[in-house]
Amino acid sequence: MSDDEYLDEYDDIYSKLCQEAKDFLIIEEIERIEKPTALEFYREYVSQNKPVIITGLLENWKAYKEWSDDYLENVMKDVEVTVSITNDGLADAVKPINPNDPTSEKVFCKPYEKKIKFQEYIKHSKKTNVQEKLAYYIQYQNNSLNVEYEKLLNDIDESVIDFAKEAFGSNIDATNFWMGQDKSISSLHQDPYENMYCVVRGTKIFTLLPPIDYPFLYKSEFPSASFVNVGCDDNDENIQLEIQIDNDPKQNVPWIPVDPTETLENNIKLGYPLIERAHPITVRVEAGEVLYLPSLYFHRVAQESNKNFNDINNSKNSSLSTIAINYWFDMKYGINYVYFQFLKETTKYQKQIKNKK
Repeated sequence: MSDDEYLDEYDDIYSKLCQEAKDFLIIEEIERIEKPTALEFYREYVSQNKPVIITGLLENWKAYKEWSDDYLENVMKDVEVTVSITNDGLADAVKPINPNDPTSEKVFCKPYEKKIKFQEYIKHSKKTNVQEKLAYYIQYQNNSLNVEYEKLLNDIDESVIDFAKEAFGSNIDATNFWMGQDKSISSLHQDPYENMYCVVRGTKIFTLLPPIDYPFLYKSEFPSASFVNVGCDDNDENIQLEIQIDNDPKQNVPWIPVDPTETLENNIKLGYPLIERAHPITVRVEAGEVLYLPSLYFHRVAQESNKNFNDINNSKNSSLSTIAINYWFDMKYGINYVYFQFLKETTKYQKQIKNKK
């Protein structure tokens, strides 16, 4: 392509970037492969910052074979765990401070967190949306498997990702336990980690966008806020949540307000027309599969429980929960990071020029 050739309706520097990246950084389909060697994994995926789904790794995990609600409730009985509670299932997300007024100030809202006994969480997970107005999600990320779920450690064999340790050239930084129902969603964000995401039960639905889509995602700073319980006490049946600005300390949080799964028409109405230029791809990661999610890749995560878990696993109880274990490895701050920082600064500079016009 010549330098003066027409690229698209925008025909700007980002058009050129996307054209150059089309065959290298923009993917249209996520491959599914069997366990690779460390060299294959590094050469074909890690070095190219390319997601991939790896099958067959978890088949011998006791967790994959036996983690029914009955089993987990028995092993974890009376253990206190951290749960995130919201009105709408969206924790750590940008939303109007007044849910009844979409035009009210947008804030970055954190969930209401509390400790409950694990069996209490199971009770909540079995309620229907009519019975349970709040969304309870286990998403505590500070190495939670080793901190709050150590009784389950023998059910996990992390050696299945030894090839990833070798490819990344580092040990695991944190191992997290996730458990939630269908209405719990993680809004679009990115992490400075190489991520091996293992789905144990149910289905995780990832919407992925490559790092070069940064200019189209409207990442901005929003006042930090939290769901606060304004009910008469902290008993679950009396919890009433309200969004309030954090004052101790008062601060802003950089976050992405765009939902790439919304229709373009709705995103334009919300003031995010550039999302049309992004390159989202949605992939379903099923129980027993592992997603390699490269560092700095943008991702939104939804979930879909296996309503027939009872039949498939010959368990005495069905479940509305999806369960996953993920391993975080520190990213290497090399050339990809440098390129991404340059893209951020270029985007910032372009906005400054536009605002001066």
